[in-house]
Amino acid sequence: MNYRHQFHAGNAADCMKHLALVLALTQLLRKDRPLYFVDTHAGAGRYAVSAEGEAKDGIHRLWPQRRELAELRPWLDLLLPDNPGKELQHYLGSPLLAARLLRPQDPLFLLEKVPEIAQELREALVGRGQTSILQEDAYQFLRRPAPPAAGRGLVLVDPAFEAAKEWELLAEALIAALQHWPLASFLVWYPIKIRGKISRLLLQLQAQTALQSVELLWEADAGQERLRGSGLLILRPVWGFVEPLAAALSRMGPLLALQGEWSVQLRGLPQVARRLHAPGESTGKKRT
Repeated sequence: MNYRHQFHAGNAADCMKHLALVLALTQLLRKDRPLYFVDTHAGAGRYAVSAEGEAKDGIHRLWPQRRELAELRPWLDLLLPDNPGKELQHYLGSPLLAARLLRPQDPLFLLEKVPEIAQELREALVGRGQTSILQEDAYQFLRRPAPPAAGRGLVLVDPAFEAAKEWELLAEALIAALQHWPLASFLVWYPIKIRGKISRLLLQLQAQTALQSVELLWEADAGQERLRGSGLLILRPVWGFVEPLAAALSRMGPLLALQGEWSVQLRGLPQVARRLHAPGESTGKKRT
C-alpha cells in the first residue's frame, strides 16, 4: 500500500469526510443510549501538517476563515486544542475527532493494520476507556457474524482504494456487515475518479438497504481519471443529518474549488436529489 496518512492528512477529501463524521455523531449523540463507533482504516489520529502536503488545498484554505464558517464550526472547533496559535499546525483524523465527541459509555473500535501506526494511535488515545485498537483487516472485520457490541452504532469505512479489486471487496464486506449489524449506520467514503465503479457499488448496495449519497466536487466532473471530488455513501441514513451536511458543504465548496468550479450533489433524498451551488449562483462557478 502506498497510501500515507501523513502526506494526505487535511486534504480536501479529509475535510469533507471529517465534517460529515462530526455532524453524524453529533446527531446520533442526542440520544442517551450508548453508541459504538467503528473506524475501519483509522491511521495515527493526529498529524503535523505543513505547506508541503495536500493540506494546502484542504484545511489550510478553511482555517483562516474558521470564525466565519458557522456551518463548519462543529468540526473545526475540535481542532482548536491542538492549534492554540494563529496558524494550524496539527490535524486530527477520524479516531481523535470521534474520541473527543463520544461519551465515556460509547465504545470505540479502531482498526489499523500497520504496527507502528497502531502504536501511535494507542499513544494518542492513552487513558481513554472503552477503546479497542485492533490490527486487523477491515474487510474481514466487517464480515464477522456479530457486531462488536449490541445496540446502536456508526461505522466509518474509509479505504485507500489502492488494493486490487478493492471496490468488489468493499461491496462484499458491506453487504455482510449490513446483515450482521442491524442497528448500525455506515458512512462509506469513496474517491470521485471513475464513475462506472461508483455506479456499480451503488447498485449493489441499493438492493440491500436504504441509501443516500453526498458528493463534493472541487473541479469540473469532466471524466478524467484523477481525484476531482469526494463522495460519501450513507447506509441506513442518520435522521436529520444529510440536509445540514449539504448546507455545510455548500459553504466549503467555493473555498476548495481549484479552477473556480464546484458542486454539491445529493442522491437518494426525494426533496433534495439535486445539484447545489453557492447562494445566488446557478452554474457552480465561484464568483470573481
